[in-house]
Amino acid sequence: MSEAKTAALPAPFHAMGGQDGQPEIVLIHGFGADRLSWLANAPQLAADFRVWGVDLPGHGEAEPASSISLDGLVDAVLAGLAERTQGVVHLVGHSLGGAVALRLAERAPDRVRSLVLIAPAGLGKGIDPDFTASFGKLNDADSALALLQRLVARPRLINKPMAAHVLTHLGRPGRREAITAIAALLPGLGDALQPTVAAIVASGMPRLTIWGEQDTINPLDRDRLARFGGEQHVLAATGHMPQIEDFKSVNGWIQSFLTANA
Repeated sequence: MSEAKTAALPAPFHAMGGQDGQPEIVLIHGFGADRLSWLANAPQLAADFRVWGVDLPGHGEAEPASSISLDGLVDAVLAGLAERTQGVVHLVGHSLGGAVALRLAERAPDRVRSLVLIAPAGLGKGIDPDFTASFGKLNDADSALALLQRLVARPRLINKPMAAHVLTHLGRPGRREAITAIAALLPGLGDALQPTVAAIVASGMPRLTIWGEQDTINPLDRDRLARFGGEQHVLAATGHMPQIEDFKSVNGWIQSFLTANA
């Protein structure tokens, strides 16, 4: 499906740094998150790139979609691209955002120069269904904090204000329903995305994949990662959020990769 045929409500694109005329990066967050999950990354990347942070439907400031599917999420991002950017962009996607980035690159290769994927859904051993099923049911600070701390290898990196932010988001109209619907998509992404993964590999698109060795939310699958190819980094003592847990290493790898492929 081309951009011109996309009828979805555009995903909100938020300027996170950089200037007009610089190569453009689009940051796509993971399940249950929003563009604020990139606050440790955008400032450094903005030295050389125009940085956009997306809120996927049902997340952040994006209204829930009338129906939920992976292609529906891609439609929303494509519509946002059409509104806010021209030419090609670099896509950086985490977890669910990695799956969105993969599918978008397959559908609109003329808009994507390269892919940076961080623990992407569809390339690991599968998203933990207990985590995703529990997320939409969170209703108190203690349970929210405990669940979110499963995202990282060092629980102290997830604090009470982060948990409060999630609860505030879930309290907005339609958010719990949207999160629950998206959670139902995740178990099938591994199989559903294999043709997309094969198409990206065959295309030769430049790609960088980063994973945490201790990721229990979407555990690393070394065989799948080897078949995917491209530049790869696996971080020890790191869970599902490498861009937060070891942001200095991740920022350096992303900046070097994107500069080489600008």
